Parts: sequence; C-alpha cells; structure tokens
Amino acid sequence: MTSRFAVRKRTNKAFALLLSVTVLFLYVLFFQKTSNDVSNEFLHYPILLWWTPFIAETVKVIDCENRFRCIVTKNRSYGYESNLAAYVFYGSNFNFTDLPLPRNEIPWVIFHEESPKNLPFFIYKEGQNIFDITATFSRYSDFPVPLQFLRDLNLLLDTTFYVPLKEKNRLLDRNAPVLYIQSDCDTPIERDDFVKELIKYVKIDSYGSCLNNRELPERYGIEKTFENLYDDDFMQFIAQYKFVIAIENSICDDYITEKLWRPLIAGSIPIYLGSPSVEDWLPNNNSAILIKDFKSISALADYINRINNDDNIYTKYMQHKLGTENVKITNELLKRTLQKGHYGIENNEDFPIPAFECFVCKSIHLKAYRKHRKQSVYNCEEPTSKDETKENWWKNHWHHGRCQAKTLWYLLEVAKVSHSFTAEMFQEKYDELNSNNKC
Repeated sequence: MTSRFAVRKRTNKAFALLLSVTVLFLYVLFFQKTSNDVSNEFLHYPILLWWTPFIAETVKVIDCENRFRCIVTKNRSYGYESNLAAYVFYGSNFNFTDLPLPRNEIPWVIFHEESPKNLPFFIYKEGQNIFDITATFSRYSDFPVPLQFLRDLNLLLDTTFYVPLKEKNRLLDRNAPVLYIQSDCDTPIERDDFVKELIKYVKIDSYGSCLNNRELPERYGIEKTFENLYDDDFMQFIAQYKFVIAIENSICDDYITEKLWRPLIAGSIPIYLGSPSVEDWLPNNNSAILIKDFKSISALADYINRINNDDNIYTKYMQHKLGTENVKITNELLKRTLQKGHYGIENNEDFPIPAFECFVCKSIHLKAYRKHRKQSVYNCEEPTSKDETKENWWKNHWHHGRCQAKTLWYLLEVAKVSHSFTAEMFQEKYDELNSNNKC
C-alpha cells in the first residue's frame, strides 16, 4: 500500500519537473525570439568578428558618423553569416594555429599597439602584408595611434600635479634628483644595464622590481597604474622628482608610451630613450633630455648634474607648464594631431578601440583598404648590446620573428592551406626555411 507521503513526494517531483521544463521552454523561446529579432533587424549590416577576443560585449551594433553601421562581435558563430565582412585580430593574442581558414576575400584586420616583445613576426613585411587593414603606433599605419597614451593637449599644460622647483630642491634632502621605476627587467633595449651605469655618476632612486634600492610607499603602489596609467597618487609621487628615467622596452619609430608622457604631465624632466622619431611628438624643443644626443653615459650624467644645480636651465624645460602661451606647445604636428580628437584620432571622444572599430566599419562600407603597402607600419630596430663583450639575446627573438613571418606567409599565400594547421606543421615549415637560410 502506497503511503500518502510517497504519493505527495512523487507529485512534488512531477510538479518540479514540469515547472523546470516550462521555465526552460520560456527561456529558450524568449532568447531565441530576441536573437532572431536582432538578426533580422541588423541582417544587412556588415559583421566585424574579433577572432581573438578583445571586447567585453558578445555582440553590439555600432553607428559611426550616423552613416556607417556594423555588427561587432566576438562570437565565432557569426562567422557563418553571409554578411561577415572582416576578421579582426588583437596582435598580442594572435595564434598561428588558430586562424579563420581557408582565406577568402574577407579582409583580415589587426590592432597591435604593443612592442615587438609581444609579436615579433609583425616587424617584417611578410607578417604585415597578411593583413588588409593595420592599426599600430606607426604614423604609416592605416589607423595610426602614435599618441595612444596621450588623451589631449591639456594634460601637458595642466599644473595639477606640478611641484614648484623650490619644493623639489627642498625634497633633495630625502630624494635623489632622478627617479627610476620599472617592473619589466628584461627588455630588448637593455634599460637596466643603462641605469646600472648611470647610477655610478648620478643619484637615482630606483623603485619597482628592477635595480631596487628604495621601497615604494604602499599608497603609491605601481599596481594601481595597471587600471589607471595616470593614477593621481602615482602622478603626485612622480612629480616630486626633478628627473624621471623614461626608457621604452624597444626602439621603434613612433612607439611612445606612458613612460614619456607621465613625467611631462607630472612636471618632471624625462630622460628619454626609445622612439627615434620622438622629437616629432615632443611639445617643444626643451621638454625632454634625449639620451641619443650624448656620446657616453658619463657625458649624459654631467649634463643631468649641471641642470640639477642650475635652476635657470631647469626652468627652461618647464615651458609647457610655466611658459607664455606662445612657447608652451610649439610642435605643430602634435597640435594638429590632437586637434583631430582624443588620442589624435579623427572625431574621437572615447578610447582608441571603439574608434578603431568605426574606422574598420567605414573602410568596409567604402571598400577603402589595401593589402600591400610600401611603407613599414612597424619599423623597429634590431637589438644590439651596449656591452661589446656580450650579445643581446633578443636578437634571436627578432630572427625568430622573421622566420615566423616567412613561414606564415608561405602557408597562407603560397601553399594556400585550406584548413587550420597544427603547431607541428607550422614548426616543420619553420625549420625547413631556417635550415636553408631562407629566413
């Protein structure tokens, strides 16, 4: 005989199952309807598919200049739609064995703002010419972002963080005149080796994990700058120093990062090494000390010590903060570029990525893009060692990138592979080219 408790138990289970099925049905019905509505409404819009996920949204519709509209997504299922218009790659996440193959008429687009440490194959023309549209720090890129770390001109003029020279001189009782703060200690440019030599002649406070000789107060933790490159507390800390060592991790035309802009914004003198074209972007001719202008580190040190002891000369480097209007910013290229929009991007009021997506969308609508280009969009010097007795091992990284570029070019443009290739297949062709001195 079945108890009333057992019957009630079975009834409850049946009700729960029915309720679950109903909820699931309504969920699927609702979202399928929503999805279909979106698909039908925007069916004619070109689709830009981030093949290497880089955006937060799964799918969005962008409206550019109230004229060009596109669907932007990281959902690869959209790759089967007839209105797929471009594959978009984020350079630092590029994966040789995960590509949308076979190649067809759909353009490949790349956004790569980083140095060759992240993507060495892109230094070479074979790597660059795989893409139909490029966005890099180079002014010769289709979508150039040489000022990707400088939002607007007012940041250079603003005195929010500026510490008067009299106060900076007073702080020399506890601070060195020069600040160095780095956490990446192995770079193609060998910046730590440079600082090791400079510190023999000039007092330097070195924070971070590289050549550390002072502890950074917790309030100014460099971790805060991971979310905000120009964190207020961190900028106030920088501003206390008369000089800031600003050395990029690689030497590339137009590759200028926050390492230069931070001290300029804070009101300190950058001691800069990096982009050979940096003078094209400085606010005026007296705003930074360029390491490349000195024959030796000792000569540079003599100049730093001279400025440190001469308030008149030091003040000349503060024209962008303290000078009259006609001398603050004399660089016409810098002014013209930032007048276009934030970060020097045409009509931009946001960060570079949304503006880049709109540039791609517009280019697709107008069919205004080219694949083969004469000018390099990623011109970076091969590393050399400052110590003639040793070799800079980063040269192998450059060579590795050259072989990667030639291998990928062969597989995509010569062999025209029709399906994704494995890491082993890629390595086999790489080894063949390398062993035959074809890299």
